[in-house]
Amino acid sequence: MESMQNFLPFTIQYSIDPVTFEPKDEIIKRTLSSMKGAFLDQAAAEQILAKEDPLIVEVFMAPVPAGPGFLMANINVVYPGKVGNEFYMTKGHIHDDPIHAPEIYITLRGTGKLVLQTLEGKFHMADMQPGAINYIPAPWAHRCVNCGDEPLVYLGIFPANTQRDYSFDSSNFKKRIVAQDGQVVAVDNTRAK
Repeated sequence: MESMQNFLPFTIQYSIDPVTFEPKDEIIKRTLSSMKGAFLDQAAAEQILAKEDPLIVEVFMAPVPAGPGFLMANINVVYPGKVGNEFYMTKGHIHDDPIHAPEIYITLRGTGKLVLQTLEGKFHMADMQPGAINYIPAPWAHRCVNCGDEPLVYLGIFPANTQRDYSFDSSNFKKRIVAQDGQVVAVDNTRAK
């Protein structure tokens, strides 16, 4: 692991249309086939996958060591679309450290909902739009949902040694974000544990 003394300052150059992010360490891509189980309407997911495997999420990670004292910065893109009436979303996760691992999202483009929930089931939903800075306390699981017709692009900042636990998944979130009668609404998750 790189020490703080040997790590040199650097600048990230980014744009949001089209999305670019340099330098980057990796790009995480999630397609419908890799997230199929996250959606309520499995028949609708199968119909889409019979024709194509759309890209739902991309995450551009900065080249920052995963050690204590470092901050990770990444650009996240949730593309527009739906599976059935449920909007495209991130997989959702909770951080391993319930005290020292908060996160900040700064929305740069698009509109969406930030869905948050504690392990005890406390639920919160916040708007994501340009100009919004969402603060996510460490013990809150979270996922982002694109409710618009353009990519939802946001900057994420969190301690670089944070481990993301993806076992807090679609079966744990009590609410799902869907289109209903032309509105964006939170409905009960029929698959919640």
